[in-house]
Amino acid sequence: MAGRKKAVFPMSSRLLAYVREGYHRCRASAGEALKMAVCAVTAYVFAERVLGHANPVFAAIAALLTLQFSSDWRTRRALDVAVGCALGVAAGVFFTGVFGSGPAQAVLIVFVAVLIARFLNKSAVFATQMAIQAALVAMIPSSPGSFLPTVTDALVGGAAAWVMTIVAPQRGLRRQRKATRKLAYEISAVLYGASRALDLNDSSLAWHALIRARHGEAVVAEANEALGRALETATISPLYWRHRESLRASQAAVEKLDLALRNSRVFSRRLIHAINAVALSDRGTLRLSAFLKRAARAVTVLADGLWERDRQLREEKVSQALDRLVDLGVELDPARFGAETLDAQALVMTFRPLMIDLMQAAGASHAEALSSLPSLGGLQGDSSPEAVSAPAVES
Repeated sequence: MAGRKKAVFPMSSRLLAYVREGYHRCRASAGEALKMAVCAVTAYVFAERVLGHANPVFAAIAALLTLQFSSDWRTRRALDVAVGCALGVAAGVFFTGVFGSGPAQAVLIVFVAVLIARFLNKSAVFATQMAIQAALVAMIPSSPGSFLPTVTDALVGGAAAWVMTIVAPQRGLRRQRKATRKLAYEISAVLYGASRALDLNDSSLAWHALIRARHGEAVVAEANEALGRALETATISPLYWRHRESLRASQAAVEKLDLALRNSRVFSRRLIHAINAVALSDRGTLRLSAFLKRAARAVTVLADGLWERDRQLREEKVSQALDRLVDLGVELDPARFGAETLDAQALVMTFRPLMIDLMQAAGASHAEALSSLPSLGGLQGDSSPEAVSAPAVES
């Protein structure tokens, strides 16, 4: 009886999770579904009532294929789908007139259509859409003289979808802000992890921080992808032209956050060695741990600022984060942390390029960020700020 209950409860929990995920997908896709429905019907009605075409089903099909759900949506993809649909219909109608209809002829028509698509464009999406349309035309009986109306219907559907992408593009701006915030949060989490490693004097926790920083590359890719989509949206859609300046600022921030994440890996690697070598005194360890916590909180403020939609709130929070980072940068002198050994000094030094990247992500220029760091005349060797603060990015 107990075993049966254990079997039932996991099954019900999986079913509940499946229903919950489905509900979230439906809610998130409601807007796109409405656009697809409106666009398809509009294209059909326009071709039927304005152009006078009888049963212009290819107008609706082309619109739906162009506006299909896709996680890698791009303006170029919409163009590939729209043109592929139109050319696929044209190829299908033309070759049906040349070769005739039937299963064998349909195979030949689709084969030739795919080869033509690959010759014209390297996009797999373009070839797929051209093949689909050619197959539909080849296998659906059509009346004589339907070549031009059918091709026109496909062009109408593609044009309707293209207009829809301009007037009501996908919600790329919110996704971009969310992805940028997530990237900054990752850096903050790495810094908190490094601070915890110092608190517990545990190099394995520093290793965990390093692993998290390495896994952050996926977050960087997500931020760049979302930013590219948002920039395209702001380029083609007049409704989003006002966001172009803020998107360029976000682009600069993402570039610097990417460098900061890489330099956090350099710092985490050095921290592992410093903990194992007992490079810092107890007092220095406490100071550096507190410093890392403050840096993590400053990055969190920066992340919240990059998330803000309101321009004034965004600028206020980013400016607040920059002020905190500048205050922290003034403290980045190994002597303040009691770093007397070379390992301890190297640990503090590796944080300087990371701090410069964070300041630049918050809007400071490289010269301004560099000037906020203390001079290091007390160190052995070349200790000029320019020498010690050059980005030590890990590949």
